[in-house]
Amino acid sequence: MKALFPLVALILSSCGLLKKLFREAPKPAPVQEIGRRVIGRIASVSDTGNFVLIQKYGPGKLPKETLFQSNGISGSLASLRPTGERVRDFFAADIVSGSAAKGDAVTSFPIVREKPKISPAEAPKTIEEPPQGTQPE
Repeated sequence: MKALFPLVALILSSCGLLKKLFREAPKPAPVQEIGRRVIGRIASVSDTGNFVLIQKYGPGKLPKETLFQSNGISGSLASLRPTGERVRDFFAADIVSGSAAKGDAVTSFPIVREKPKISPAEAPKTIEEPPQGTQPE
């Protein structure tokens, strides 16, 4: 019985060590995706195909500082630029590129503007004026 006690104590203490040995590495922080949101649908397309009417889901205006795209089930894709004209929940938008069809989903992407990072070597250098009474070399 005395011989089993050290063996049992060794087995029980090693269970805690095994968890430390086979612990998973910490997962990196998830990368936040750009907030793509469905904001409405294409209600109609002009006969010439130059502009569309967007029917916005929910109240309010179209978000500012945002890129707009229409995505169709058939794979059609168009970049849209709102013109600012509005009647109730319908907004006019010009088709910048691509083609759109009635019923396509309209999605928005916020424009992320980052301040440019300038290294000290690229920063503009200031010119120091010499003290008065001395002549520049």
